[in-house]
Amino acid sequence: MNEKCKKYDDMSDVFEYGNISDDEIVKLCNQILLESKDEKNDIILETMYHAVFTAANYRNIADKIEIDSILDYIEYFNEEISDYIISILAFTGKRKYINIIKSIGEKYGDLDISEAIGELESRCKSSE
Repeated sequence: MNEKCKKYDDMSDVFEYGNISDDEIVKLCNQILLESKDEKNDIILETMYHAVFTAANYRNIADKIEIDSILDYIEYFNEEISDYIISILAFTGKRKYINIIKSIGEKYGDLDISEAIGELESRCKSSE
């Protein structure tokens, strides 16, 4: 296994099972998002976004991470990475991401964006 992939796989385990504060997880996820902008290897990128997805899913911190930092790069991600991204966007509960999720769904017709939009709607916050 690639050393970088192992690093992010280990982080996923820590995010799911580790004794680490949510604030620390948010910092680590933001760092992963920054690092992802320079990463060209799709396998590593998929592992990176799996880690962020794991944190968002198990720690409910998606609304605290700086997901906007990667929005200019979304068009470059493949279908597998985009699948993680639509879930992370949905977990934020921020209605402003609906059009981004829809645009990813138009690009990759096999992705189930209806599930992501339903998740986002169920988490929507009144203070946006």
